[in-house]
Amino acid sequence: MTRLSIIPLAIAALVAFAVSSAPAAAAQYRPLLQDPKVTDTDPAPSPDGKWIAFQSTRSGSSQIWVMPAGGGTPRKVTSEPESVMAGGRRMPTRVMTPTWAPDSKSILFVSTRSGPYNIYTLPLAGGVKPKPLSRAPGSQRFPVFSPDGKRICFPSSRHDPNSLYGFDLFMMTGAGEIDGPPARQLTHSKGSPGHPVWSPDGKWIAYVAKDFDSTRTVSVGGGMQAKQSALFSQFRVFKLLAGGGGETKLTGLTAAEQGTAEDTWPSWSPDGKWIAFGRNANGVQNVWVVDAMSRNAFPITNMGGCMKPTWSADGKSLYFTRLNGRDEDLWVATDLGLTSSSARRR
Repeated sequence: MTRLSIIPLAIAALVAFAVSSAPAAAAQYRPLLQDPKVTDTDPAPSPDGKWIAFQSTRSGSSQIWVMPAGGGTPRKVTSEPESVMAGGRRMPTRVMTPTWAPDSKSILFVSTRSGPYNIYTLPLAGGVKPKPLSRAPGSQRFPVFSPDGKRICFPSSRHDPNSLYGFDLFMMTGAGEIDGPPARQLTHSKGSPGHPVWSPDGKWIAYVAKDFDSTRTVSVGGGMQAKQSALFSQFRVFKLLAGGGGETKLTGLTAAEQGTAEDTWPSWSPDGKWIAFGRNANGVQNVWVVDAMSRNAFPITNMGGCMKPTWSADGKSLYFTRLNGRDEDLWVATDLGLTSSSARRR
């Protein structure tokens, strides 16, 4: 077992940084888990505010762990095999992206235990074999329950399993598509949509997708040009009605946001007003927030290496990961000072 270096929230010293474009007072940042020997990532606060699930290598292999939201010792909840045979080779098992059921009693996650990426569920207490909810070719990624627990939205490349950008969003019942009807395809996009998150009222789904115009000619490097495709475009945050329909682009709207900036990992605030996301601009990653109505966006962090934001249950904090070289740790941002008036000023 790798030695833990855990900093409980109750006694952690605040590491504050001023954010020049913060909407009000400067946000405060503090680490939750710091250990240079392990990777702690994919933070997911539980809806009841009691737990944080995350993916970690602290047991030697990729597994899902939980820890008390107020600080404390992490507990491993999955025991996925360390490796699996895939394509005639033994490959390390990938276990990632925990998300919660609305009642906070079980966790969805993705594992390659059967070869392809598929979706599994496990009770918070652990101790039982995970139940598979999907069994399809290609990759099934980042599953997330609707607020009422009746549906699960997830990206899948089942119709184009050999394509890097072959994903679309699908919807299955809360019981999964193995014990229920097959998942229904929600999008038909060439932008490879992924990482869906529900609005608190269950009416909308935000997600990321490649934003491109196939009639546009762009530079592809080396003095060459080509028609724009998913390969030569950036991920942006979009939203669409949960029942399907046209999509609305939420980021990448201004000239200042164009160029090399790319947006990933959206998270909808519990009050429905904000969507946090990670932005990589010229190789520097920071957490941003966009007003879901006005579509004005601004940064929350400015120290770099910050990504994968997820709102706390009360909407007062943002959990995120910070990458420092190969070390990835869990952090939290507080004192966000978000107001609609501050968003309109930007």
